[in-house]
Amino acid sequence: MKIKDLLPPRPENMHKGHRGRLLIIGGSARYPGAPALSALGALRSGAGVVTLLSLQKVCEACAARLPEVVYCSEDDKFRWKEVAMSQKNIDAVVIGPGLDKSVATELVTSRMWREWQGKILVDGDGINALAIVQKDLSSRKNAVITPHEGEAARLLGVTPDDIRADRFYAVSELSAKWGCAVLKGHHTLIASGEKFLEIKNGGPALSVPGSGDVLSGCIGAFLAMGLEPFDAAVLGATIHGMAGDYLAREGVDGVLASEIADALRKVIHALRNSKDE
Repeated sequence: MKIKDLLPPRPENMHKGHRGRLLIIGGSARYPGAPALSALGALRSGAGVVTLLSLQKVCEACAARLPEVVYCSEDDKFRWKEVAMSQKNIDAVVIGPGLDKSVATELVTSRMWREWQGKILVDGDGINALAIVQKDLSSRKNAVITPHEGEAARLLGVTPDDIRADRFYAVSELSAKWGCAVLKGHHTLIASGEKFLEIKNGGPALSVPGSGDVLSGCIGAFLAMGLEPFDAAVLGATIHGMAGDYLAREGVDGVLASEIADALRKVIHALRNSKDE
């Protein structure tokens, strides 16, 4: 199957609900911009409704940048799970961008993993939380994790050098434990059960702060649109990589994560109108 064939259809009579409803749980005093980048990545990938659950100050800061997002503030992270579960018509959840490391992050991440029945993507400090509480959690068929090599090492109890020494084995082990695994890095690897793919798009232009947050929003958008985890991960990682290739035409230095997100729309448009993959 060609990558473009994974793109959801766009009928003339569609409305924003047809584009998928994504909830992003993230942000902290230290990383207020991360969930905004994830939300921007989701919107630029075609998501219909994106809701951010975060601290009030984070929501206020993000609202100034992204008025298109729906905001839900809650300053008590121990209640974030209850607030998330109360949201209506959510098709998928992204948890982790900018959450920072804390007991509260561990609690909300583990509870969402256990109790949220819909599709879920865990990124960033959500992955670090999984590494701490993983003995109490089991694999999910409708989940995606998106670790870089350091986060993958924490999940597997090894060193980043061990991950780099055999990335193929590492992503297989991650998939066996968690579900669909996206091991980010040079030639991102994706595994889900017996399915496996290496993404060769992208390069140094993507090695900037916030790039992974954009990727989480991109994949999350496709999860919300109805794609299965492996297909959403493949489509999202490929488009993210193609956005990096597009920006690299003008050099690999000075690229901003928000520019990667903005390039997603151009890449998707080009894919929809291409004759080849």
